[in-house]
Amino acid sequence: MTTDPGSPREPTPRIDSTFRNGSLTAMGIVLGFSLGFTVQWATDDSPWMTTDFIEAIALAIGVALQIKALAEMLEVNSLEIPIYQRAKNRFMLGLLVTALGIAMMIVVNVVSPT
Repeated sequence: MTTDPGSPREPTPRIDSTFRNGSLTAMGIVLGFSLGFTVQWATDDSPWMTTDFIEAIALAIGVALQIKALAEMLEVNSLEIPIYQRAKNRFMLGLLVTALGIAMMIVVNVVSPT
């Protein structure tokens, strides 16, 4: 069965704006922590090692993904479920990459000689 291009489409399912606002708040808080941690770590006086550059790249990518997700969530059409899901998944990926960078820092600090 073909659909007429002129016929109205079914409306995209939407989430409640209150639910989106809560997600937006959580994203902002976590992003603030990620940025704060990154700045604190990057301005530390200890000399950089080769592994620090890999960790810095992971942090930068993770924070960039979180910022992109937050920007998507601020759009009016983020109330549509597919767009909300995409932004949420992008944020979770950014959070995972950031956590991976932090975990690498912890492992390097534990195993490296002081």
